[in-house]
Amino acid sequence: MSEIFTRSGMRIILIGYGWRSLFYYRIIKALPERFTLVNWVLHSKQRAEQVKQQYQTTTSFDVLEALSYPHDLVVLCVPSLSLQSLLPTLIECGETILCETGFTQLSLQTLSTIYTLYAQSQSRVFVAEQYYRYPYFQTCDALIPLLGPITEVRGACLHDHHGTSILRHFLGEGGGNCSITASSRTSWVVKTGGRDSVDTEGIRIPTKHTTATLAFEDGKTGYFDFAGVAYHSSIRSRHFSLCGERGEIFDDTVRYLNTQNEGICQVIKRIEDGVANNSPLSLRAMAFGDTYHFKNPYWPLGFNDDEIALALCLEDACWGKGYSLSEALQDSYLAQCIHRSCNEQKTIETQTQVWAKALWREKEQ
Repeated sequence: MSEIFTRSGMRIILIGYGWRSLFYYRIIKALPERFTLVNWVLHSKQRAEQVKQQYQTTTSFDVLEALSYPHDLVVLCVPSLSLQSLLPTLIECGETILCETGFTQLSLQTLSTIYTLYAQSQSRVFVAEQYYRYPYFQTCDALIPLLGPITEVRGACLHDHHGTSILRHFLGEGGGNCSITASSRTSWVVKTGGRDSVDTEGIRIPTKHTTATLAFEDGKTGYFDFAGVAYHSSIRSRHFSLCGERGEIFDDTVRYLNTQNEGICQVIKRIEDGVANNSPLSLRAMAFGDTYHFKNPYWPLGFNDDEIALALCLEDACWGKGYSLSEALQDSYLAQCIHRSCNEQKTIETQTQVWAKALWREKEQ
C-alpha cells in the first residue's frame, strides 16, 4: 500500500461525531501531507449541515453516498449499537476500515457473527486500540530484552478491553485460554475533575474498583486493576509493571541484571520541549540511559499521547498493519469474562473462540 504516500495524503472518510471523532479531525487537519478528510458522515441531515459549516469540510448523512468518494480508509467512530450495524455493511462493501473499540458492549454471539462475516470477505479491518502505541508502552516494549522472558504484567491504568489488551500484548498471548478470577467493590472518593474540567467543590462520589487475575495456560499471569475515577483523578494514581526473569519495569523505574548478573536500576524519562521555555509544547522522545527508545514522529506538534498513538494507528492502517479485528474481539471477550466473574462471583474458564486461529497466525508473523 506504499502508493498511498505518493499522493497528497491518505484519503479518509470519517463516520461518526463526538468527543472521540474530533481526535481524528484534529490529527487529519494537523497533518495535511499525510491525511486528507474527503467526507465526514453524520447521523442526520441537520447534523451534517452543522458540521459542514463549523469545520468547513464535505459532509454527508448517507454512508453509501460517502463511499462513492475516492478514498483509502474508512474510520468508523460510532457507539456500540451503531457499530453493530455499520461495521457489517462496510465489511460487505470490501472496505479497509479503522474501527473504534466498541465491541465489549456487544454479545459474544454478535462478535462471532461479525468475525465470520469478516473472514469470508475481502475487507481489511483494523481497530484503534491506541494504548499499545503510547510512547511509554512502546518504550517498555523496546526494553523487554533487558528483562528476559516476561512472566507477569500488572495494569492498574486502563479499563475493560483496553486493560486486557495491554496485559495480553505484553504477555505475548494470542488466543490462549486462561482462568479469570475477578471481584468488584464500590467505595467513595472526592471528585477532582473530568475530561475537560477541574472540580474543587469537594463532592464525594461512588467509584467502582475492579481487580482480576488472568492465569494463562502457559503459566504467565496478568493482573487487572482499575478504579472508575482513574483517568481523571488528581488523587488516584495509575500504575503499570512488567516482571521478567531478569528484571522488571515498575512505572518509570527499570531494574535488571547486566551481563555480569549485577543489579542495575535506571529510569525512563520523557524528553519534552516547551515545559520551561518558549518552544512549542511537544514530546520529543522517551529516553532510557543515553538512548531514545521512542522518537515522536510528529514533533514539534503539540499532540498529547492519545493523539500521537491515534495518528500512528491511522498510519499503521495505511500500511495494512496494526491491531487486528481478531485481537479486538479477543480482548473484548476477556473483558466480558472479567465482568462475568464479578457478577457471578466465581472463576471463569475462557473458551477458544472462532477468531483464535487467526490470532495465533498473526502472532507468528
